[in-house]
Amino acid sequence: MRCAFLLAVLLAAPAALADTAPPTAIATAPAAKAAAGAPAASVPSQRIRGTIGTFDPVARTLSIVIGKKDVSVTLAANARVITNQRRKVADIKPGDFIGAAALKGSDGKLRAQQINVFPDALRGMGEGQYPMGDASSNRLMTNATVAQVTSVAANNGTLKVSYRGAAADDKGVCGGHANAAGAAGCTGDAEIVVAPGIPIIALMLGDESLLVPGAAVSVVATPSADGTLQATRLTVEKDGVKPIL
Repeated sequence: MRCAFLLAVLLAAPAALADTAPPTAIATAPAAKAAAGAPAASVPSQRIRGTIGTFDPVARTLSIVIGKKDVSVTLAANARVITNQRRKVADIKPGDFIGAAALKGSDGKLRAQQINVFPDALRGMGEGQYPMGDASSNRLMTNATVAQVTSVAANNGTLKVSYRGAAADDKGVCGGHANAAGAAGCTGDAEIVVAPGIPIIALMLGDESLLVPGAAVSVVATPSADGTLQATRLTVEKDGVKPIL
């Protein structure tokens, strides 16, 4: 489930880093093409985890070794390379932009399942509050700016956040993606309880110099019309720290 939460954060904007239906299985070869004339179906993104075999910066092809198999992924020219660092609640400061995957309890409180801290370069990505998966689910993604941190201990506490959304509901609660097409716009706030053991991950920007043979990698890829796998972002090992999810 935690893989799904991270993927949801990374796909949190309508179209890019707010892709919220993450697959959990390792991708191998694309499925057989649909019969000619059949209506095109939406193909979900796939998470591929393994180690780097080779990277060709000219052809933009990345070979990922998964056991005894090699999977080839083509990287976009502007693909984001991300690394992970672990954090504690005490490391989060007012003004940080975070993505919080949380469960909404019967008492209305949001209890974090995972927190991702974005770099300034990704500030505002997927801003808002919206369901993860089924719209009736109690799983919510909140991408917001931290207003206050109350640490009970170094690794747990409460985060008060504020965000821009699409529109307020009939109860006056702001929700949706801030940049949704035709959105009226609203502002909201939330309080997120972070229990001990909840993963807090800082997403750091890296570069293609990290794409070396043997490095652990986690890629979100989408099959293209010709069956090849395409990716616009990937998380790679740095300084011995492997992709956490």
